[in-house]
Amino acid sequence: MSVSKPHSFQSGFSLVELLVALVFTAILTTGMLRIFASSVSGFYTQQESLGLQRASRFALGAVEDEILQAGYLFPPRNLHGELKIGSSAVQPPVLVQQTDYQPVWSDPNGTTVTLPNVDELQFVQDLNLEVEGAIATGADVAAGATSASVSIPSGKAALDKYLKDTTNNPLVMVMLDSQINSVDMLRISSLSGSGGTYTAALDTASTGVDAFGNVLGGGFFTGMFNNPHKAKAPCAFIATLQVVRYTVVPRALDPADPKHMIPCLVLQTAPLDRDAYFAPDKDSGPAASANWTERILVEGVTGFKVDLSLDGGKTFLRYNPDGTLKAGMDSWANVYTALDTKVKEALSASSLLYTYTSMGLSNPIDPVWTNYLPVTFRLDVETRTRLARAEYRNDQTAPPAFRTRTVTMMISPKNFALGSSQ
Repeated sequence: MSVSKPHSFQSGFSLVELLVALVFTAILTTGMLRIFASSVSGFYTQQESLGLQRASRFALGAVEDEILQAGYLFPPRNLHGELKIGSSAVQPPVLVQQTDYQPVWSDPNGTTVTLPNVDELQFVQDLNLEVEGAIATGADVAAGATSASVSIPSGKAALDKYLKDTTNNPLVMVMLDSQINSVDMLRISSLSGSGGTYTAALDTASTGVDAFGNVLGGGFFTGMFNNPHKAKAPCAFIATLQVVRYTVVPRALDPADPKHMIPCLVLQTAPLDRDAYFAPDKDSGPAASANWTERILVEGVTGFKVDLSLDGGKTFLRYNPDGTLKAGMDSWANVYTALDTKVKEALSASSLLYTYTSMGLSNPIDPVWTNYLPVTFRLDVETRTRLARAEYRNDQTAPPAFRTRTVTMMISPKNFALGSSQ
């Protein structure tokens, strides 16, 4: 007969011990959570700072590539008759001023920040369009032809934008298979067709001059082929005398949230208007006019300053050394007057080019003063983080703040100071 043994009584933690353990565990967990939260916050702030730096560098890199081409004319030519002279109210070859509005940054949470005034920079130049074409297969072109069958695999829509004003600002097709002394540069009046193959009809006017003094049917841009071209001969396209504008405008980048506006550095282009300078309505949006186009270079830009120097960056026209704007340098009319004085003083009377520069911006011989003088542009682009964080504030009692980054670049366009274009 078996005898049951009494159960052994096992001792455990007391209630006090459990409470003490819970307190220590809570303290350790709280400390670990704080360290984790601090690490996560530091990671995100570091990522935002790096993203901010990249955005600033990308912004200036994009602008640098564009501004290096400022003043480009193909072929280099005198623009007498193309640009009005002697007035600050018409389009000059270079224009710098402050915009008449302040961009806003409206966030999804409903907060709106009004930014300081920003600058704008404008140039007049020929635009090499990023559209490639070729004479269609089996469609050789003879000398004297006034039309051609052209294969354009992609980009036809871009060319159509520049065919809206072919009288004053022609779209030009440049044949790339000829020697330099026999290149055909042809004024296109229309492109018709579909499926990637189009008929390019040329401007066949053969007498008189256009609104800018160019000889119709001759001169730089012709209305017929002067040379024969074989099928598959490559060609490029140029939009002549376009105004290129850089500035900051607020844009709704999310179609689902049109109230969320982000300031963007944009590149805008428009055909030259001889009776005014390019000043699109700030509230009209990117598709306000069929006569100008817009490309966003970078978003999240809260500041844009432009200054210029005629002495290699030793002195600048618009801003003081401390970064404040000089009196009156917000309007183009005042900048025009100051720049006119600087241009007249740039070269001594013994210089061979003094005849041109001594007339200043109202030179009736050649209004493109940049042909004779080097120009250095200083650009300051400021970008801002998307979110306000407590880590960005200097005063710990203050509300969360944004972090900004300003990058400065000096750019000297390579098409300036090339000498007389006559």
